[in-house]
Amino acid sequence: MNQHQIKAVISDLDGTLLNGAHMLGEYSKEVVKALVAEGVHFMIATGRHHRDAGQIKKNLGIDAYMITANGATVSNPKGELIYEATLDREVVTSILSFPIEKGVFKNLYQGDHWLMEESDKVFDDYYQEGDFQYTLCKFDEVLHLPINKVFFTAFDQAKLLPLADKIKEKHGDHVEVTFSMPECLEIMPKGVNKGTAIIKTLELFGIGAHEAIAFGDGLNDYEMLKVVGKGYLMANANTLLKEKLPTHETIGHHNDEGVAKHIVKLFGLGL
Repeated sequence: MNQHQIKAVISDLDGTLLNGAHMLGEYSKEVVKALVAEGVHFMIATGRHHRDAGQIKKNLGIDAYMITANGATVSNPKGELIYEATLDREVVTSILSFPIEKGVFKNLYQGDHWLMEESDKVFDDYYQEGDFQYTLCKFDEVLHLPINKVFFTAFDQAKLLPLADKIKEKHGDHVEVTFSMPECLEIMPKGVNKGTAIIKTLELFGIGAHEAIAFGDGLNDYEMLKVVGKGYLMANANTLLKEKLPTHETIGHHNDEGVAKHIVKLFGLGL
């Protein structure tokens, strides 16, 4: 694809647009603003909560649509949810009842909230003071309301792999199961992923997925990188993702603002 064929640029956040400290580089901010000024749509596609991603978008200083919770929620530039997928309540209850090893923690995305029953340390270095954070609660008291996503966290992925297999075996007809990173096992409604959400969102602008490019690094980026006109892998991308997409081009490292540098190269931005 040349620059004149690209009408939309879509980027994952952690491990992609954000650096190893889970923050935006100043160069990346400058490049994204310059890209939007050229009339190209820029979108965020992340596993993060929409309120969380909204803070990052605000830091970018642009108006943009956001695909969040791995496609379970989509927000317009005002931050309003325009799409929301929810899991079957009985399926959520069943998944939460699965036995888990010590060191595995349960999480829910429900509307404007990120819910946990007990805090873990897996995401401690992702957030600064004042950032969006989880709320502690008792799940039994909130399951009467719709759930967008269930996820399990653990420092040791070996503790999550058997759980992923059990969930697929019992509820594979009703849920999508993926890893956004080795420490995070994600469960969304069947058919919900970044790829399907991108197709629906681009239709709002009359843009086909073949007219978009995307950048990603995790297994939850697979559908997104497959559905667009060209999907780019980060140098630091998950090895399993690289194996699943052997013909996809690999660009720079997220710690070196690889997305921004590749955008400048593609569009000939004078930065």
